[in-house]
Amino acid sequence: MAGLNIICYNRGRLSESVYLEDIKMARVIFLTVTVITLVLLLNGFAASVDEPNKGDAVRPAVPVSEVPITIAKPRARVDSVTMVDFYMRDGNTVSGKLISDDPTQLIVEQPSESTVVAKTYSKREVDTRTVKTRSMPEWQYYSRLAEYFTARTWDFVDDPDDFIEAIRCYEKAKQSLQAGGADSGKIADIDKAIKKVQDDREVWTREVESRAKLKKLEYDAEAENRLKKLERSVAESNVKLNESVQYLNKTAEDLKKDYQNTDKTIGDLNKDMVKQINNLQVQLNDDRILINNLFLRLDLCCRSK
Repeated sequence: MAGLNIICYNRGRLSESVYLEDIKMARVIFLTVTVITLVLLLNGFAASVDEPNKGDAVRPAVPVSEVPITIAKPRARVDSVTMVDFYMRDGNTVSGKLISDDPTQLIVEQPSESTVVAKTYSKREVDTRTVKTRSMPEWQYYSRLAEYFTARTWDFVDDPDDFIEAIRCYEKAKQSLQAGGADSGKIADIDKAIKKVQDDREVWTREVESRAKLKKLEYDAEAENRLKKLERSVAESNVKLNESVQYLNKTAEDLKKDYQNTDKTIGDLNKDMVKQINNLQVQLNDDRILINNLFLRLDLCCRSK
């Protein structure tokens, strides 16, 4: 009986150890299946992320050393200029590109008629409380200058200089955009503006040539009219000159005749005067004799008394 109990006890312990081994095996199998399942799921997710347009197709893994790395290009810095606005003490306003600002003066770049000049303003003449500065992209500054010069064209006053300055400013704006890595849209707009100014200059040139030809024709016609008037005036002057010469000749002849007559008359007068003087001398002599005789008689009378 005791032996039977020992045998049963040994069998119970044997079955318990087998049970524990089965549990361990089951755990190992479960963990293995779980790991395999997770690996498959992760591979499928990675494939769907790398190739979303290829459905469930799985792409072979690419070594990390062969994966291309894209580095973002740093954004280029856009150059800018400093603009300034202020009032003068006399009430006039000044605005433009600030070139220099020191304790005694401001130097400002401004468009003046058909060019760009740098003017100096003494701070004694500036209302310094009104000085305001702001930043402006360089391309925008030159674009506005180009628009200013473009607006001055077609007034036929320094138009060639205005066209040149407009194109030059647009070119500077384009260079600033290219240096700053701007989008091609703005550069294309500036190219269109340059092309328009160039086309306008060609039209202006043809117009000026046409006007020059018309002016030459008008000048030639006016010159011909003036030449004809001058010829008529010269002909009339020649007629009047001939009449004047004839009148002078006639006057000279009359003067000559008058002189001859006058010379003859003067000769006759001289003769008459000499004759009269001689007669007067004879008369004076006779009168002197009579007077002498009278004095002698008086003297004799006085003596006789």
